[in-house]
Amino acid sequence: MKKIMLVDDNALSLEGINKNIDWAALDARVTHIKYNGFSALEALKEESVDIIISDIEMPDLDGISMSRLAISRNPFVKILLISAYDKFEYAKNAIRIGVYDYIEKPIDYFYLAEKIKGACALIDREQKNMKLLELSRPAMIEKFFLDLLNYSGKEAAYHLTSHMQYLNLDLQYRFFNVTVFNIENASELKNESGVVQYEMLLYQIHDTIRDFSQIFDSSYLIKRFDFLELILGQNSSSANHFLQTIHKIAADIIAKYQDSGISLNIGIGNVVSDLWNVHISYESAKHALEYRFFFPQKNIFDTREAFGKNLSLEPFSDAREEELIRLICQKDYPAMELWIKEFSADLLNKYQAKDFVFVRTYNLLGRLLKFLYELDIETKDLEEKIIQAYSQLYSFNTNEEFFSWLSEICNLACQKLDISLKTYHNQLCGQVLGYIRKNYQNNELCLHDIARFANVSPAYLSALFKKNMEVSISDTITSTRIEAACQYLENSTLSLREISEKCGYANQYYFSTSFKKSKGISPSAYREQAAAWSS
Repeated sequence: MKKIMLVDDNALSLEGINKNIDWAALDARVTHIKYNGFSALEALKEESVDIIISDIEMPDLDGISMSRLAISRNPFVKILLISAYDKFEYAKNAIRIGVYDYIEKPIDYFYLAEKIKGACALIDREQKNMKLLELSRPAMIEKFFLDLLNYSGKEAAYHLTSHMQYLNLDLQYRFFNVTVFNIENASELKNESGVVQYEMLLYQIHDTIRDFSQIFDSSYLIKRFDFLELILGQNSSSANHFLQTIHKIAADIIAKYQDSGISLNIGIGNVVSDLWNVHISYESAKHALEYRFFFPQKNIFDTREAFGKNLSLEPFSDAREEELIRLICQKDYPAMELWIKEFSADLLNKYQAKDFVFVRTYNLLGRLLKFLYELDIETKDLEEKIIQAYSQLYSFNTNEEFFSWLSEICNLACQKLDISLKTYHNQLCGQVLGYIRKNYQNNELCLHDIARFANVSPAYLSALFKKNMEVSISDTITSTRIEAACQYLENSTLSLREISEKCGYANQYYFSTSFKKSKGISPSAYREQAAAWSS
């Protein structure tokens, strides 16, 4: 039963509302009658209500000010304001602060009852949704950690901070790590015992890992089809101590399944000091597992072994490499020079050996070449310059010479990108046109489908296509369909319904409207006109 509070400085008005509304029929009861806004707020401190019905004009504290304070305490309370005609626009502004609705004086009690009924229905829906939200809490927590693995840096913080607060996740730890467990013979196990038995086995491994990981300050385990991903948080004295503990647990888990017929491999990622860099640990853990191919006798793979000596807590960052590529794409030469200067200073601070500087820079150049390959840009001369330089690395007498050479490589990449970008854009637009011509008959064809085909974001594709072709994608789809319809109207006896279906329209009415908007005449008139021309 909903609890109702009535607020008005006019006792007769309150009595009228109280007596003329069938509260029982609304499954509600009046629990508070107050004669000013302050006493209403005081009563709300003692007992919450579901609905407040209040006059706007009251001495000391008006209805809107009272509503603002009541909503700040309970965002779910529904407030109905009663407004005189000359205050009607004023009452409408109250909706902006979260007031449910308002009615005019003199009060129509039947109309007021309908408004109360609507508020009660909304409360029921919100309570139902709140229960669903609570039931979905475990799924939301899993979604949080999945996103934590896949978002990077500032993007992760932007998207997930509010969710972390809502879910009451306390993740204030000194160090974080992701460790990935892979069942190498998953396919064989599924074929031998079936999917159900395999999934039961996976849950058993899940429970084992969870039990072993209880020694850590924080642990969360995500179960996939053939992988389990363990996210750890720890206030250890050092990163090395944290890693030693992880290695011990990993060894204990491997030992438990050594003679079970389960081929379990473990990839241990980097230790990171920032929650929002957990994706770095995750990527390095997956990379470490790839070294199983080279070392079949091992089951535990540490990213430090995969990448060589780990001289820093966070030895690589995809985000920094992506930033350089972004600057190259923007042809921002001053920012590129600044990036290279900061990159060189960081490397020289971390690594006191030339070999490590060369290897780290070589990885960066590999990422740059991969980016150019993906855009189908000719890189032969760029590769030759890199090979020539790395065949005589020790000809660089100072780090200034080496990083000056790196700057030249980036400038050359920038020039190549500038030359080929228009070609790439033209090719992409050509592919889009071909896709539209091939799929215009599908009445669900949309920008998102085309962007998925082109492997770019919808927003990027829309802007690029409009800039290059001077027409939007939606208009191109429409014109393609209309031109196809013209051919059918001129050269076939198909009905308008059949033509509309063949041209990708959901119904004949929409087809006719679209056709007339494009051609200025109806499809039937166009067909008659075409027949007259041919005769």
